[in-house]
Amino acid sequence: MRPARSMKRAKREKAAKEAASPGSAGANKKEMGSSGSRPASAAAAAAGAEAVAYVAAEDADALECGVCFHPLKPPIFQCDEGHVVCSLCRDKLAPAGKCHVCGIATRDYHRCHAMERLLESIRVSCPNAAHGCGARPAYYDQHDHCQTCPHAPCHCPGKDCNFLGSTEALLDHFTSAHGWPSTTKISAFETCCICLRDGFNFILADCTEDDDHLTTSSSSRRYLFLLNVTRQSLGCSITVHFTGHESPSEALICVLGYSRVLYDPRDRHKFLGSHSLQSEINVECMDLSNGLPNPEDCFQFVVPDSVIRKKDKKDGIRAEVRIGIINLE
Repeated sequence: MRPARSMKRAKREKAAKEAASPGSAGANKKEMGSSGSRPASAAAAAAGAEAVAYVAAEDADALECGVCFHPLKPPIFQCDEGHVVCSLCRDKLAPAGKCHVCGIATRDYHRCHAMERLLESIRVSCPNAAHGCGARPAYYDQHDHCQTCPHAPCHCPGKDCNFLGSTEALLDHFTSAHGWPSTTKISAFETCCICLRDGFNFILADCTEDDDHLTTSSSSRRYLFLLNVTRQSLGCSITVHFTGHESPSEALICVLGYSRVLYDPRDRHKFLGSHSLQSEINVECMDLSNGLPNPEDCFQFVVPDSVIRKKDKKDGIRAEVRIGIINLE
């Protein structure tokens, strides 16, 4: 084992022993509180805050499992000597019947409530605080929070543009820096008729409440979509992209439709026929830091030239758009 890893493991074991030991600083503080100088709960909270500041700043490794090296989270278990492991590693080590550090035979690891209380008290600021996130998740939950944080900054899809910012900052940037059309705001699960011009078109879908249990929560959240319209030799192509960060518990669906009714140009009351196109698109989250992917690599909603109205060819395709956010859990 490398010396650096050995030192880190030794520090982790020392921190775990101190957290689990009855004679630790936390226990001494509790005794002081019982003598009447100050309440035990207040003393423990103060000691916990001091420990948090030290551990977080000096050695975050002390908050990791000594076997898998992932952040410890309740339930936490320890051997008779105070060596701590996470619940998954406890289950893996159980058949061996001995501690992974000291080798002392043990019938089973038991809960380390002192370490659990310490970890519950450790709160960290979200890395996206500068972009408006005020959450302070537990240390062991910070990775999961960052994966789904609605304030996580996103890249501008413009070619050779390095702008990175929150959704609100992106909307301002689109207009001020690129002069792209203003963003259309719609409600999720509602079908809207939107004029899509050549190039980039942005849609901000507001998901405010449950709709047949399809949304992820009843709290308000907004989703920014990019619909890219390109002209082809035989018609018009539309690709859909999500500007944000993927959530493993959600699926994003965009339904695009285009219809046209034809009448005899010499007799406007004489019906000739109608065209109706509709596609349901599973919108994937992509890293747009290098611009949009090649349309050939994406699902394309194609409207043939023969179907497009003359006015739409000049002013933009008037398409029906519906955004759905489906809860996968």
